[in-house]
Amino acid sequence: MPVSFSFDQQLTGFILTLTRVSATLLLLPMPGFQFVSQQARILLIMGVTFCLLPLWPQVAATDAPLGIWVGILVQSTIGLMIGLTIAFLFESFQLGAQIVSTQAGFGFATTIDPQTQADSNVLQIFTQLTAGLIFFSLGIHHQLIRLLSHSFAAFALDNDHARNMSVALILHLGSRMFVDGFKLALPIVVLLFLVDQGLAAITRLQAQLQLLTLAFPVKILLSILFLGIVLTRWPGIFERLAAASLTYVLRTFAAA
Repeated sequence: MPVSFSFDQQLTGFILTLTRVSATLLLLPMPGFQFVSQQARILLIMGVTFCLLPLWPQVAATDAPLGIWVGILVQSTIGLMIGLTIAFLFESFQLGAQIVSTQAGFGFATTIDPQTQADSNVLQIFTQLTAGLIFFSLGIHHQLIRLLSHSFAAFALDNDHARNMSVALILHLGSRMFVDGFKLALPIVVLLFLVDQGLAAITRLQAQLQLLTLAFPVKILLSILFLGIVLTRWPGIFERLAAASLTYVLRTFAAA
Protein backbone atom coordinates (compact mmCIF):
# COMPACT_ATOMS: atom_id res chain seq x y z
CA MET A 1 0.00 0.00 0.00
CA PRO A 2 1.54 3.36 -0.96
CA VAL A 3 2.29 5.73 1.89
CA SER A 4 1.85 9.46 1.45
CA PHE A 5 4.40 11.73 3.09
CA SER A 6 2.33 14.90 3.22
CA PHE A 7 3.16 16.37 6.63
CA ASP A 8 -0.39 17.60 7.25
CA GLN A 9 -1.97 14.25 6.42
CA GLN A 10 0.67 12.24 8.24
CA LEU A 11 0.29 14.32 11.40
CA THR A 12 -3.48 13.93 11.35
CA GLY A 13 -3.19 10.21 10.63
CA PHE A 14 -0.67 9.82 13.46
CA ILE A 15 -2.94 11.54 15.98
CA LEU A 16 -6.01 9.53 14.98
CA THR A 17 -4.13 6.21 14.96
CA LEU A 18 -2.47 6.99 18.27
CA THR A 19 -5.89 7.70 19.77
CA ARG A 20 -7.32 4.39 18.56
CA VAL A 21 -4.33 2.35 19.74
CA SER A 22 -4.25 4.10 23.13
CA ALA A 23 -7.97 3.46 23.70
CA THR A 24 -7.51 -0.21 22.78
CA LEU A 25 -4.58 -0.80 25.13
CA LEU A 26 -6.29 1.18 27.89
CA LEU A 27 -8.68 -1.72 28.54
CA LEU A 28 -6.13 -4.50 28.06
CA PRO A 29 -6.79 -6.67 31.15
CA MET A 30 -3.20 -7.69 31.79
CA PRO A 31 -2.22 -8.12 35.47
CA GLY A 32 -0.21 -5.10 36.56
CA PHE A 33 -0.35 -3.44 33.12
CA GLN A 34 -1.95 -0.31 34.56
CA PHE A 35 1.01 0.10 36.92
CA VAL A 36 3.80 -0.33 34.38
CA SER A 37 6.07 2.70 34.09
CA GLN A 38 4.72 5.49 31.90
CA GLN A 39 7.79 5.31 29.64
CA ALA A 40 7.21 1.63 28.87
CA ARG A 41 3.51 2.16 28.13
CA ILE A 42 4.24 5.14 25.88
CA LEU A 43 6.89 3.12 24.04
CA LEU A 44 4.43 0.25 23.50
CA ILE A 45 1.67 2.55 22.21
CA MET A 46 4.05 4.42 19.92
CA GLY A 47 5.51 1.16 18.60
CA VAL A 48 2.10 -0.27 17.72
CA THR A 49 1.09 3.05 16.16
CA PHE A 50 4.11 3.13 13.85
CA CYS A 51 3.61 -0.54 12.94
CA LEU A 52 0.25 0.55 11.50
CA LEU A 53 1.83 3.35 9.43
CA PRO A 54 0.53 2.12 6.03
CA LEU A 55 -3.02 2.14 7.44
CA TRP A 56 -3.01 5.64 8.89
CA PRO A 57 -6.05 7.68 7.79
CA GLN A 58 -4.97 9.95 4.94
CA VAL A 59 -7.10 12.93 5.91
CA ALA A 60 -5.85 16.47 6.39
CA ALA A 61 -7.01 18.28 9.50
CA THR A 62 -8.63 21.00 7.36
CA ASP A 63 -10.54 18.39 5.34
CA ALA A 64 -12.08 16.55 8.28
CA PRO A 65 -15.87 16.86 7.86
CA LEU A 66 -16.66 17.41 11.53
CA GLY A 67 -13.29 18.53 12.82
CA ILE A 68 -10.30 16.79 14.26
CA TRP A 69 -11.83 16.58 17.75
CA VAL A 70 -14.84 14.65 16.51
CA GLY A 71 -12.42 12.38 14.65
CA ILE A 72 -10.53 11.75 17.88
CA LEU A 73 -13.81 10.92 19.62
CA VAL A 74 -14.69 8.41 16.87
CA GLN A 75 -11.24 6.81 17.10
CA SER A 76 -11.58 6.52 20.88
CA THR A 77 -14.92 4.77 20.47
CA ILE A 78 -13.49 2.25 18.00
CA GLY A 79 -10.44 1.62 20.17
CA LEU A 80 -12.54 1.06 23.28
CA MET A 81 -14.76 -1.31 21.30
CA ILE A 82 -11.73 -3.43 20.34
CA GLY A 83 -10.36 -3.32 23.88
CA LEU A 84 -13.68 -4.46 25.29
CA THR A 85 -13.53 -7.51 23.03
CA ILE A 86 -10.46 -8.75 24.89
CA ALA A 87 -11.74 -7.51 28.27
CA PHE A 88 -14.98 -9.48 27.94
CA LEU A 89 -12.94 -12.58 27.06
CA PHE A 90 -11.02 -12.32 30.33
CA GLU A 91 -14.12 -11.47 32.30
CA SER A 92 -15.75 -14.74 31.22
CA PHE A 93 -13.12 -16.65 33.19
CA GLN A 94 -13.31 -14.15 36.05
CA LEU A 95 -17.07 -14.58 36.28
CA GLY A 96 -16.73 -18.36 36.34
CA ALA A 97 -14.08 -18.10 39.07
CA GLN A 98 -16.34 -15.81 41.13
CA ILE A 99 -19.25 -18.27 40.92
CA VAL A 100 -17.04 -21.20 41.94
CA SER A 101 -15.47 -19.19 44.77
CA THR A 102 -18.87 -18.41 46.24
CA GLN A 103 -19.95 -22.06 46.16
CA ALA A 104 -16.66 -23.60 47.30
CA GLY A 105 -15.85 -21.14 50.08
CA PHE A 106 -12.78 -19.52 48.51
CA GLY A 107 -14.35 -16.13 49.09
CA PHE A 108 -12.94 -16.13 52.62
CA ALA A 109 -9.34 -16.21 51.33
CA THR A 110 -8.41 -12.86 49.78
CA THR A 111 -5.26 -11.29 48.40
CA ILE A 112 -4.27 -8.18 46.48
CA ASP A 113 -5.49 -7.98 42.89
CA PRO A 114 -2.51 -6.89 40.71
CA GLN A 115 -4.92 -5.28 38.26
CA THR A 116 -6.94 -3.07 40.62
CA GLN A 117 -4.86 -3.21 43.83
CA ALA A 118 -8.02 -4.18 45.73
CA ASP A 119 -8.86 -7.27 47.76
CA SER A 120 -9.99 -10.24 45.70
CA ASN A 121 -10.31 -13.96 46.36
CA VAL A 122 -7.41 -16.23 45.50
CA LEU A 123 -9.24 -18.20 42.82
CA GLN A 124 -10.01 -15.06 40.83
CA ILE A 125 -6.37 -13.94 41.02
CA PHE A 126 -5.22 -17.39 39.93
CA THR A 127 -7.67 -17.31 37.02
CA GLN A 128 -6.56 -13.82 36.01
CA LEU A 129 -2.86 -14.75 35.98
CA THR A 130 -3.52 -18.01 34.13
CA ALA A 131 -5.66 -16.30 31.49
CA GLY A 132 -2.93 -13.69 30.98
CA LEU A 133 -0.31 -16.39 30.38
CA ILE A 134 -2.60 -18.23 27.97
CA PHE A 135 -3.33 -14.97 26.15
CA PHE A 136 0.34 -14.52 25.23
CA SER A 137 1.20 -18.20 24.79
CA LEU A 138 -1.53 -18.61 22.15
CA GLY A 139 -0.44 -15.45 20.32
CA ILE A 140 -3.78 -13.71 20.73
CA HIS A 141 -1.94 -10.41 21.17
CA HIS A 142 -0.98 -10.79 17.49
CA GLN A 143 -4.64 -11.17 16.64
CA LEU A 144 -5.31 -7.96 18.56
CA ILE A 145 -2.96 -6.07 16.21
CA ARG A 146 -4.64 -7.77 13.26
CA LEU A 147 -8.02 -6.64 14.56
CA LEU A 148 -6.73 -3.08 14.81
CA SER A 149 -5.53 -3.18 11.20
CA HIS A 150 -8.91 -4.46 9.99
CA SER A 151 -10.67 -1.69 11.89
CA PHE A 152 -8.96 0.97 9.75
CA ALA A 153 -10.36 -0.61 6.60
CA ALA A 154 -13.84 -0.79 8.11
CA PHE A 155 -14.20 2.57 9.81
CA ALA A 156 -13.15 5.87 8.26
CA LEU A 157 -12.98 9.19 10.06
CA ASP A 158 -16.59 10.09 9.38
CA ASN A 159 -18.01 6.56 9.36
CA ASP A 160 -21.46 6.49 11.00
CA HIS A 161 -21.35 2.71 11.44
CA ALA A 162 -18.92 2.96 14.37
CA ARG A 163 -21.55 4.16 16.86
CA ASN A 164 -24.24 1.63 15.91
CA MET A 165 -21.84 -1.30 15.68
CA SER A 166 -20.20 -0.46 18.99
CA VAL A 167 -23.57 -0.84 20.74
CA ALA A 168 -24.27 -4.12 18.94
CA LEU A 169 -20.81 -5.48 19.79
CA ILE A 170 -21.07 -4.58 23.47
CA LEU A 171 -24.51 -6.19 23.77
CA HIS A 172 -23.40 -9.36 21.98
CA LEU A 173 -20.04 -9.77 23.73
CA GLY A 174 -21.53 -8.84 27.10
CA SER A 175 -24.21 -11.52 26.81
CA ARG A 176 -21.61 -14.05 25.65
CA MET A 177 -19.50 -13.20 28.70
CA PHE A 178 -22.28 -14.26 31.08
CA VAL A 179 -23.11 -17.39 29.08
CA ASP A 180 -19.47 -18.52 28.85
CA GLY A 181 -18.82 -17.71 32.51
CA PHE A 182 -21.76 -19.83 33.66
CA LYS A 183 -20.70 -22.67 31.35
CA LEU A 184 -17.20 -22.65 32.81
CA ALA A 185 -18.49 -22.75 36.38
CA LEU A 186 -21.44 -25.10 35.86
CA PRO A 187 -19.59 -28.47 36.21
CA ILE A 188 -18.01 -27.52 39.55
CA VAL A 189 -21.21 -25.93 40.83
CA VAL A 190 -23.17 -29.10 40.03
CA LEU A 191 -20.50 -31.24 41.72
CA LEU A 192 -20.60 -29.13 44.88
CA PHE A 193 -24.40 -29.18 44.87
CA LEU A 194 -24.36 -32.99 44.75
CA VAL A 195 -21.88 -33.05 47.63
CA ASP A 196 -24.18 -30.88 49.73
CA GLN A 197 -27.18 -33.04 48.88
CA GLY A 198 -25.29 -36.25 49.63
CA LEU A 199 -24.04 -35.07 53.00
CA ALA A 200 -27.51 -33.75 53.88
CA ALA A 201 -29.12 -37.09 52.97
CA ILE A 202 -26.61 -39.06 55.07
CA THR A 203 -27.11 -36.72 58.02
CA ARG A 204 -30.88 -37.13 57.66
CA LEU A 205 -30.58 -40.90 57.79
CA GLN A 206 -28.06 -40.92 60.62
CA ALA A 207 -28.74 -37.95 62.86
CA GLN A 208 -25.77 -38.86 65.05
CA LEU A 209 -23.40 -38.16 62.16
CA GLN A 210 -22.97 -34.41 61.86
CA LEU A 211 -21.44 -34.58 58.38
CA LEU A 212 -22.51 -31.11 57.40
CA THR A 213 -19.59 -29.79 59.43
CA LEU A 214 -17.32 -31.53 56.91
CA ALA A 215 -18.98 -29.87 53.94
CA PHE A 216 -16.65 -26.86 53.97
CA PRO A 217 -13.30 -28.75 53.79
CA VAL A 218 -14.71 -31.43 51.47
CA LYS A 219 -16.00 -28.85 48.99
CA ILE A 220 -12.67 -27.01 48.98
CA LEU A 221 -10.75 -30.26 48.44
CA LEU A 222 -13.02 -31.40 45.61
CA SER A 223 -12.86 -27.96 43.99
CA ILE A 224 -9.06 -28.00 43.99
CA LEU A 225 -8.94 -31.53 42.59
CA PHE A 226 -11.48 -30.73 39.87
CA LEU A 227 -9.71 -27.50 38.94
CA GLY A 228 -6.45 -29.42 38.65
CA ILE A 229 -8.11 -31.79 36.20
CA VAL A 230 -9.79 -29.15 34.02
CA LEU A 231 -6.81 -26.79 34.08
CA THR A 232 -5.23 -28.70 31.20
CA ARG A 233 -8.27 -27.89 29.08
CA TRP A 234 -8.20 -24.15 29.71
CA PRO A 235 -5.90 -23.29 26.77
CA GLY A 236 -8.26 -25.02 24.35
CA ILE A 237 -11.32 -23.36 25.90
CA PHE A 238 -9.63 -19.95 25.89
CA GLU A 239 -8.60 -20.39 22.26
CA ARG A 240 -12.13 -21.32 21.17
CA LEU A 241 -13.70 -18.41 23.03
CA ALA A 242 -11.10 -15.99 21.64
CA ALA A 243 -11.60 -17.31 18.10
CA ALA A 244 -15.38 -16.91 18.41
CA SER A 245 -15.12 -13.34 19.73
CA LEU A 246 -12.51 -12.19 17.21
CA THR A 247 -14.34 -13.84 14.32
CA TYR A 248 -17.57 -12.09 15.26
CA VAL A 249 -15.80 -8.72 15.46
CA LEU A 250 -14.04 -9.28 12.12
CA ARG A 251 -17.35 -10.17 10.46
CA THR A 252 -18.88 -7.04 11.93
CA PHE A 253 -16.03 -4.97 10.51
CA ALA A 254 -16.43 -6.63 7.14
CA ALA A 255 -20.14 -5.82 7.16
CA ALA A 256 -19.26 -2.15 7.59
